[in-house]
Amino acid sequence: MFNKIDIYIFKNTAVPLIATLGISALLLLLEKMLSLFDFVINQGGPIDIVWQMLGNLMPQYLTLVLPLAMFLGVLLTIRKFALSSELEAFLGCGISLHRLLVPSIIIAVLLLIINILVVGFVQPYSKYAYEELIFDVRSGALGAAIKSNEFTNLGDGLTLRIEESQNSGRELIDIFAQKEDADGHIFSVSAKKGNFFASPDQKYIILRLFDGTIIDFDASQNRPRILNFDMHDLPLEVPMFKQFRTRGNEASEMTISELWLKRNTGDSAIIATIHSRLARAISILIVPFLAVPLGLVAKRSGRALGISVGVFILLFYHKVLEFGLDFATEGIFSPWLTIWLPALIFILVTSRLYYVGAYQVGGVPLRSLEIIFDIITEKAKTLFGQKRMKN
Repeated sequence: MFNKIDIYIFKNTAVPLIATLGISALLLLLEKMLSLFDFVINQGGPIDIVWQMLGNLMPQYLTLVLPLAMFLGVLLTIRKFALSSELEAFLGCGISLHRLLVPSIIIAVLLLIINILVVGFVQPYSKYAYEELIFDVRSGALGAAIKSNEFTNLGDGLTLRIEESQNSGRELIDIFAQKEDADGHIFSVSAKKGNFFASPDQKYIILRLFDGTIIDFDASQNRPRILNFDMHDLPLEVPMFKQFRTRGNEASEMTISELWLKRNTGDSAIIATIHSRLARAISILIVPFLAVPLGLVAKRSGRALGISVGVFILLFYHKVLEFGLDFATEGIFSPWLTIWLPALIFILVTSRLYYVGAYQVGGVPLRSLEIIFDIITEKAKTLFGQKRMKN
């Protein structure tokens, strides 16, 4: 099915593709991680919730990271072939640039399938989960608002301390609670773990404790009463926090099948989201045709100008689609204008660059830019040299 040349191209493309995928995702997560830590700390939430937020953000970044990784994987492979004379050897053996592109197209199709599965089905759930975590922290969900290893005053004479919290603050570990009324009656309880539940009337919170001890001290008695328990419900006289909305109220949180079923409702957000996801999916198949001509460089120059130009084009196209989705969602413009027109321009630009690289003799699409770059560089060197001589 595949010959040795195809396997060789696969290997050369896979290494930079995987490296770019990992590094890009890591950089995006690190950039977001700092702001999330700051947000959670300021809101008084548990630190471990940040890792859940980052995990839910990962599918959101794939719409940018996958095309970028595909682009750099193909470009760096073609660039390597061009600089090492391997490309000349391939062409001399009758292997066209189109044939060399076949392995990259196969990789692009695989990434397209992954993108459809992740963006179409995984991303809606992860986005909803991320928004729910933000809501829990911001709305002061009781467990998320309780800091570990600190005494928290919940009002009405009740003080609570925990060692750690899990599951967005809903599960507490190593709990100590104490309540004192106006008559000096002190009620203390310690437990290995506990969970928050809504009261039957859905108005208050119940802290269900497991495997603990109750110490009931009354000033009128000489010694306290001690009771061990397997399970005990401690009602908390605080209003129950609001429940987060159900998934599916926003088009971005719907799977592709849910969007398709509601396509005839007349909702501009649903129509715009369908168009946006389809345009992004198709774009992955176009990326190899952009990477190949930008990877063609003259041996003498060896500059990485194509990388800069290509990354700029992809990032600019990504932002344009984001703005286009916003305009189409608001119903200001048709998605055919705000989403498909930029997609068409992207395809036309890519087609022109590929035509120059594949059909023109010695075609290097960025040769004009390289010449301009050389002129600017020489002028700068001359100017800088003159200043040094004067000094």
